[in-house]
Amino acid sequence: MWATLDFEASGLSDQSYPIEVGYSLPDGSGNSLLINPLTASDVWQYWDDFAEHEIHQISRQELHRKGLQVVEVCQHLNAALGQYEYVFCDSQWDLFWLGRLYHAAHMRPSFMLTEIGHWLMQENGIERARFQLALEEQGPVKHRAMHDAQQIRLAITQLMS
Repeated sequence: MWATLDFEASGLSDQSYPIEVGYSLPDGSGNSLLINPLTASDVWQYWDDFAEHEIHQISRQELHRKGLQVVEVCQHLNAALGQYEYVFCDSQWDLFWLGRLYHAAHMRPSFMLTEIGHWLMQENGIERARFQLALEEQGPVKHRAMHDAQQIRLAITQLMS
């Protein structure tokens, strides 16, 4: 049994940080959580206006108002995903943001996040390009975490069937 996870972030930089995390479970259910950067133990300041306006369309103000504390997000993810043998993401950036999130909460994930392209090639001999095609067949990426996690799950399911 496996699940998928996706992050949206403040930008694509080594100073960026997670602002939304979403996951999709084997039964198709999932969840999305906004993350309040003001609750991180280290200072999260980097913000890419282009990412806000042209990609995820999540504002800093929305995160401050509706975002959960980093500790709450980590606790939720551990409870929801800790039972799965695999939790897949489709980008090395997701691994980076997971590390940044848990570091800020002074916690460890109860699950192992694995980049899908590496796993598909190693375990099934399926090249990343085939995964990308299967992902594109799911429709346009919305750059909202739960939706994108669901698309990743559907693409993997398509490849594995």
